[in-house]
Order: sequence, then C-alpha cells, then structure tokens
Amino acid sequence: MGEIIPIFKSHYSLGRSILTLNLPKEEDATDSADSVFDICQDAGLKEVYLVDDNMAGFLEAFTNAEELKIKLIFGLRLTFCSDHSNKSEEGRQNSYKNIIFAKNANGYKQLIKIYTFAAQEGFYYEPRIDFNSLKPLWDKDLLLAVPFYDSFLYNNKYTDSQCVPDFSFTDPVFFTEDNDTLLDKDMQARVLDFCSDKYEVVKTKSIYYKNREDFPAYLTFRCINGRTTVEKPNFDGMCSPEFCYESYLEAINE
Repeated sequence: MGEIIPIFKSHYSLGRSILTLNLPKEEDATDSADSVFDICQDAGLKEVYLVDDNMAGFLEAFTNAEELKIKLIFGLRLTFCSDHSNKSEEGRQNSYKNIIFAKNANGYKQLIKIYTFAAQEGFYYEPRIDFNSLKPLWDKDLLLAVPFYDSFLYNNKYTDSQCVPDFSFTDPVFFTEDNDTLLDKDMQARVLDFCSDKYEVVKTKSIYYKNREDFPAYLTFRCINGRTTVEKPNFDGMCSPEFCYESYLEAINE
C-alpha cells in the first residue's frame, strides 16, 4: 500500500484526542490512559509525528521523547483566515486549518513566534493567522502541510466557505487519509487532482486513540467537550472508529 505516516494528536488538543504524553505505563498498569509514548514503545517507533492544536504539550512531549530516545517531529495545527483583523462571523466561516512543522530547534523558536501572534493578534474564538502575517515569520526551518480534513480544499468543497490560501513563499505538502468515512474517497480524488504535478502528496493516518475498542470512550470525551450527545455528536468522522493505531497497523500490512 506504500508508506503511511501515523500522525498522533494528544489530549492537549482539547476534545480531539484521549492520548496523553506521559511516559509509558508499567507493564502491570491497566487503569491509566494510553499515551502516545505507550504506543511508540510497544511498536518500537524511533520517531513520532505529533500534531497538536496549541503549544501547551510540546515541552512534555520533547522531554519524554528525549528520555526514550525517540525523535519528535512536532507540528502545530493552526486556523488560517484571509485577514486576522476581521473578527466577524464571515471571517470565521472562511477559515481553515494548516499544519506548521518545526524541522529543528530554530524552527521551534519560529513556531512559538507564529503561535504567539495568532493567539494575541489574531484571536477570535481561537488563535488565527493569515498568510500576509505568516510570511515575515516564515523560515527555512519550517514546513507547511495541508491536512486532509478541515483544509481549504475540504471546506471549499463541502461547506459554504471561500478559502483562498497563498503558497507563493513555500511549497506545502498535502496529506491524504482513509478512515472509512463517507467523504474520504471523494476528498482523496480532490487532493490528487489539485496537487497534480505541483505539490507533494503524503499518505497519513490521524491517531486519536489506541484501539477500536477505545472509540466509545473517545466519542464520549468529544461529546462532553463539544456539549453534544453520543446519539447526535455532530462531528465529522464520528461514524468511523478508524482513527486509531490498530487501524494504522492493518493499513500498512495490507
């Protein structure tokens, strides 16, 4: 099937994951939550891609990854808009997500500057930034990635959004996924068509919990944070229990 990169998310992305960033549990410990590093240790992973919605968990992730001799590749999933000063519902409707990865320590410093700007200058319900503000902060030690869900392509296709990115200053990488949701195949075709002969496309797998049996706990957790019910969660992808490491293992062994 080709290489698929597992993209972990932690509980620091509030309401998005039930995985912690704790050091691996003792062998006889069964009552504590699974952590990203539990999975890494069990699977013998030498590097981990962690994408969170804020910077709060970076220090814990970095410290524990260093102790375990695992290479941490950290990305910030951030809201983009056409004008960060437009703090209106229209501006919010036309927003979308991108991921900015730090390649090294200098990239991390730039990532802090970007997140600080988004949280202080662009905040409207959540940290936001526009491309005009990002360009002066951009650096060769950063990598821009377009996620499969909540991207400008996704929102323009399936919502009333009119999202227009600016890639004039860098070449982004586009992610595709297959989590057995209703729109995955259609969206994969859209990404491949848009990127044809222009941008690199990488197969990825978002991981929010360890096994399929953890899906009910994950769904309950998301509903509590989203103030919805399990019967009507109103979240994209909630029909699928495939956002887990168990599903990733099956995919790479097909």
